[in-house]
Amino acid sequence: MTEVALATSVPPAMRRPGPGGEDAGPAWRDACLASWPAPGWRVLALTPPEEAKEACALPTLVEAMEAAPGVAARYGRPGVWLADALARAAGTGAEVVGIVNADIRLDLCPARRTALAGLARDSLVACHRMEVAHAAQAEGPFYRYGFDLVLMPAAIVTRLDLGDFAFGVPWWDYWILLDAMLEGIEVSVVECPGVRHLTHGTAWRRDAWLAALREVTARIARRREALAPLGLGPVAAATGAMLLALSDAEDEGYGLSDLLERAGTRFGLEIVRAAQRKTLRLD
Repeated sequence: MTEVALATSVPPAMRRPGPGGEDAGPAWRDACLASWPAPGWRVLALTPPEEAKEACALPTLVEAMEAAPGVAARYGRPGVWLADALARAAGTGAEVVGIVNADIRLDLCPARRTALAGLARDSLVACHRMEVAHAAQAEGPFYRYGFDLVLMPAAIVTRLDLGDFAFGVPWWDYWILLDAMLEGIEVSVVECPGVRHLTHGTAWRRDAWLAALREVTARIARRREALAPLGLGPVAAATGAMLLALSDAEDEGYGLSDLLERAGTRFGLEIVRAAQRKTLRLD
């Protein structure tokens, strides 16, 4: 019986710096792939059409699927539509569905998996990752400004406005939390040492980041009245208003896109702060 269905997208190549200067990416990717499946946990790996010919080999327990097209045309890089990924996971009949980033190793004992699945039956659960410098490192700092494993009841997937957000493009994790809160869905943040990430430099593209931010801004514009009851605070209100003002004026001249980036960054942090009102630690 499938209790949890995870969707992911695995890039053809993964490069990560090793402690001796070697490329630790291939070994880390293989370790991540092997770590996701478990009894009751089913894993679906969606591959964008642009990467189909060079897709990496998957373990037996990770199911390969071709993703719906269009992300590369929209964002300038291959990716997977969030709605597509979660719909495929929900289609398995699992009670709990979720997203995991390709470079996350899940060192989760059965008790931790049971605890996460239990939380996600009643709320959207977003996990901070633990940063490690090498594969053998057992402890490290949590990265508290984003989410790399998100679980939720399968029944809420159709309630979320996933629109043009893409797994593999920035902002999907911030938006899915904010949208859940706007829908009155309980959100919990979890810190779990078993959600590990091999530290690397920033790899996102600014144009894709701004394009995804515009998707957030467009939805805020349509739901401004629903934001107020969330009590996000004055900073979120100010940066949200700035986003709305700048999104229509960005092409008017010097500095506006820089202001949009700054306002968006701060607004994203306010979403994280709001979600962290209920934070749990799974040791």
